[in-house]
Amino acid sequence: MNVIIKIIITALLLLIAINPYFENGQIPGGLSEFRSLGLIPSIILILIFFTAIAFYCKSLQATLNLIKIENRTRKPKSIWYMYLIPFNFIEDFFIIIDISNSLKNEMKSNESLKKFGDFGLTIGIGWSVAQLFSLIPNIAGQISGFVGIILWIIHWVLIEKINKVLKNKL
Repeated sequence: MNVIIKIIITALLLLIAINPYFENGQIPGGLSEFRSLGLIPSIILILIFFTAIAFYCKSLQATLNLIKIENRTRKPKSIWYMYLIPFNFIEDFFIIIDISNSLKNEMKSNESLKKFGDFGLTIGIGWSVAQLFSLIPNIAGQISGFVGIILWIIHWVLIEKINKVLKNKL
């Protein structure tokens, strides 16, 4: 049932996101930058971005692998759903929430995790929301995309710090 709801929300989001393509030739959010960059630089930028996402996914997967099985609210391999575009725009929220909840569960037996507050939940939700808003056409989407990338990097750095603490507990 949960998957059906995610698919329905994703379909609605996709309909909203593609609408500008059919109105006045606008290109949504940050995608308009690709037109001005040209084909080869755009491809290189996209490859760099997806490579960074792969390293981020490895960090999140490592987090779940370092958490005791009984404390996990998500399977480590499911982190790679971040690559299922456009499904990821919705699934990313659930990934962030599940990572945070898994870490809260782990904190019950690992006091050293207490210093991490909400385990990046607020920042993670922030980058997920900014990612959605990056679909807004023109400058609003571009600003949201930039803010989303900054919050994503901050979240990634926090996850790496959490992973170091989890590794020391082993």
